[in-house]
Amino acid sequence: MPKILQAALTGSTVLGMLIPSAVYGVDHNNLDAGRPLSFDDAESIGRGEQSLELGAALVVPSDEAVGGEFDVEYLYGFALNTHVILGIDPQVGGRADPGDTNFDPGDLSLGVLHNFNREFDAVPAFALRLDAAFPTGRDSDGVNFRLRGIASKTLGQSNRLHLNLDLELSTASDEGDRSVIPGAILGYSRPLGIPRRFDRTFLAEIGLRAGEEADGAAVFSLGVGLRQQIGKRSIFDLGVQSNLTGSNEERNDFRLVTGYSLSF
Repeated sequence: MPKILQAALTGSTVLGMLIPSAVYGVDHNNLDAGRPLSFDDAESIGRGEQSLELGAALVVPSDEAVGGEFDVEYLYGFALNTHVILGIDPQVGGRADPGDTNFDPGDLSLGVLHNFNREFDAVPAFALRLDAAFPTGRDSDGVNFRLRGIASKTLGQSNRLHLNLDLELSTASDEGDRSVIPGAILGYSRPLGIPRRFDRTFLAEIGLRAGEEADGAAVFSLGVGLRQQIGKRSIFDLGVQSNLTGSNEERNDFRLVTGYSLSF
């Protein structure tokens, strides 16, 4: 096992020992991309429900300066089995260009997720998510779209698999870059401590997508994480990710993600 994943597993165990046990009503087992890994589950938030999700990541690119990435998302269940996502992703520090370390307010994004069915018998839960990112950040051009198909299936009593199939479209790709990028993520989640407790979820993922450069290598990624309830409607998350293959601009030796979600 790679040392980075060993460290992540150890960190998840330590976090689990430090945070006291409790059972609350908010669903820490409902998974959104970025909290803390890259995949979604096929469940939408409830109609009329709202959620504020805050995240920060320490990024160590290959052979470049350390950087910081942040994301703020607001989710609103405006219809049955459907919610919208409004977000922005500022960043500071290391980039692919070592001279570009200034603060970037990031791109404003708008998305919608619709759940088509709940899981029953051998049929997975299915959902579709569509996101659009608008060029509000420094040096951003064009609108980027991502279409994501999601399937979630329970195996055994509490193990769940989440398959995410992505298609990203850039309307202003640079010369030599792909305008369409396909990708796939296989996520795994499992509540920890059941049946004695139900306030903690372990996550893991493997991902594969085409590189941004037309002649570049594919990007293979791994990640592990933990979601922990810390209040009646609040969740803390912690994760580690790494791109193990890809061009120098896309390979991260280490990415530590932490976040906080509040439902109301």
